[in-house]
Amino acid sequence: MSDKQANGKQATNTKGKIDKSFKLMKHCDTLDQGTNAFMQWLNSEDKKSATAYNPIILKEFVNNKYTVLYDNTLGHDVIVETHDGVPWCKGCNTDDCGHVGFTVCLEQKYDNEGSVFD
Repeated sequence: MSDKQANGKQATNTKGKIDKSFKLMKHCDTLDQGTNAFMQWLNSEDKKSATAYNPIILKEFVNNKYTVLYDNTLGHDVIVETHDGVPWCKGCNTDDCGHVGFTVCLEQKYDNEGSVFD
């Protein structure tokens, strides 16, 4: 990992192009990995940028309805819908992937603090 990646910023090569090699990080397959991704996102300085330390970033959140996430390992948006308090990942077609773990943490933060960004 380059020094720029270690600092949580996008790395560039000598020609100034964005280095996409950070996408080689492991996909968040489990609820625990989603929880860890949430903690990384929560502690990041720039919560809207794709970095080596933000495997998942939040694009849109509507409490108890849906969450739109950007999965940096997959390279596209993922929607997690919540019905009767149960989140379901439309991208993975399951209720126990990393996207669901991330969303559960978001919902808990919102329920406890009234916001996901404070």
